[in-house]
Amino acid sequence: MSLFDDMGKMEYLVDLAKKAPGLSAAEKNEINRVSGCASNTWVVLQSGQGLISLRTDSEALIVKGMLAVLEQCVNGQPLHEFLEIDEQRILEQIGLGGSITNRRVNGLASAIMKIKQLIVR
Repeated sequence: MSLFDDMGKMEYLVDLAKKAPGLSAAEKNEINRVSGCASNTWVVLQSGQGLISLRTDSEALIVKGMLAVLEQCVNGQPLHEFLEIDEQRILEQIGLGGSITNRRVNGLASAIMKIKQLIVR
């Protein structure tokens, strides 16, 4: 992400969102919905053999793109490692710090907190 300027980062996120498979209509339900996100956003966590398999979707392309980056970073990693993610610093860690509005930062943080809640259940 550090290779892009702010506009390039947004274009990259939108491109990722358009290519992301998303979720089926049946998976876009209240159980999978992320509260605290301005746009409708959903996460589905499958955790076979203690590894994360995350699938996401959002009506907002930037959020969907950020979630696609998150999927790329964490899928296949141990569940306990996800619990160590600092949802307030994740954008800095993946090179998006300062490029995203506070509303979208809060939405991504809410999605990460929901995933953590699903892991500890």
